[in-house]
Order: sequence, then C-alpha cells, then structure tokens
Amino acid sequence: MSVVIKLRTDALRWYQSFIIFFLLLITFSGKAQEVTISTDRPDQSDGVETVPFRKFQIEEGLTFAEKTVVNNLMLRYGLTNSTEVRLIADAGKENHLQGLQPLTLSVKQKIIRQHKVLPAITFVGDLSFGQLASNDYHSEQWPYSLKLAFENELSQKFTLSYNAGVSDEFRNLDLSLNLGYSPDEKWAVFIEYFSTLSEDEKEHNIDVGVLYLIHPLLQVDIAGGRSVFAKENRYFGTFGISYLFN
Repeated sequence: MSVVIKLRTDALRWYQSFIIFFLLLITFSGKAQEVTISTDRPDQSDGVETVPFRKFQIEEGLTFAEKTVVNNLMLRYGLTNSTEVRLIADAGKENHLQGLQPLTLSVKQKIIRQHKVLPAITFVGDLSFGQLASNDYHSEQWPYSLKLAFENELSQKFTLSYNAGVSDEFRNLDLSLNLGYSPDEKWAVFIEYFSTLSEDEKEHNIDVGVLYLIHPLLQVDIAGGRSVFAKENRYFGTFGISYLFN
C-alpha cells in the first residue's frame, strides 16, 4: 500500500509540473490559431481525425484503478493531411507488474469523410514491441491490433463515434460506442461503452468524461468508468492534458 501511495504522490507532483509547462507554452503563444486540437483521450475510442500535416501533438494522462497507477503518453505527428504516426508509451504499476510497458508504434489513415448518413472512416493499426519494455513487461512477442474508427456528426452539438477492431492475433474482437455532446466550442462531454470479446473472456465497460479547451491548442480532460456484467465491479479514473504544437 505504501508503494502505491508513494507512486501516486510522485506522479501527481510530476503532473503538476507538466501542467505548468503547458500553461507557459500558451502564455508565450501570441499569434492567431488556424487549427483546434482533436485528441484520442480520455475515452477508449479512437477518433477519425488525424494531426494536421507536419504538426506535432502530445497527449499525456494518468490512469488510476485498484492497484493501478499508469502514466499514459502518446506522441502524434502528421505525415500528410490524412496520415499520422503515433508513439505510445505507458509506464507505471499494475497489480504486481511495474515499469515501462511495450512501446507501441501506431498509424492512422483517413479513408473517407462523412457524406450524409455515410460515416467518416479512419483506419488505425498498432504494433507493440515486447523487447522495448521493462523487465516485468519484457517479451519476445510483437502484439498488434487493427481497427476501423467511424464517426457520424448527428448535429452541431451531437456526435456518434464507434470502433470495431481485432487484437491478440485476431482472437479478440474490440468494440466501442461513444455519444458526444458539445454545448459550445470549449466544452464537450461523452458517455461510452467499450468491450473486448473472445472465446475465453468477455469484458464490458462504460465510462463518462469531460473535455475542456483552455486554448484552441490546449485541452484538459477527466473521465471515470467501471465494468458491467462482471462478478466484481472494477472502477477506474483518468485525467490528462494535451497540446498541439502549431
């Protein structure tokens, strides 16, 4: 218990410094902005948007659950107007495991934009490197996942997003459904269902969250969720900050 408390305290102290750093970036940013940040956190669904061409984006967050404190870091770069590459680095403590989890290289590719009832569609592919991890997570495997992200803009304020993908060598079916509501340009809220289905296990979860634009390039977020249809209820929470370097 003392190890978990110390880890949480150190993480929160580091996170305070991280937020101050981003606020300083905004303070010294004086030119008019042409783009607005779009993130893939704090929900579990990947969005259809990619980072603009030659732009760099950082998404940083902390996830808490029972016996779990994990730092979530995603670096995103726009290769073209419709293609981006991402590096995902998660590190922390989960049950008896601790350290850096396998680094993951990810690619997002827009396929089509929304046309009437036809949703916008984006492909997402992830490849993890088991050798690029701490001892507790080290392996010789190269796990991968393939996913299609869909989005329908229902109105100026409501958006329906959903993902369908496979992982664990096609043994897992990963699904999500997300309803988002934006009362204005700064605030957004969502409620989401996400699951992983396989022959051996079926996980069902729900979460809700809030996103706020401090600045067109700077977003903060918070979310919480729990398992459903499970013998034991599992709760989790996350909060984060993201910045688009324009």
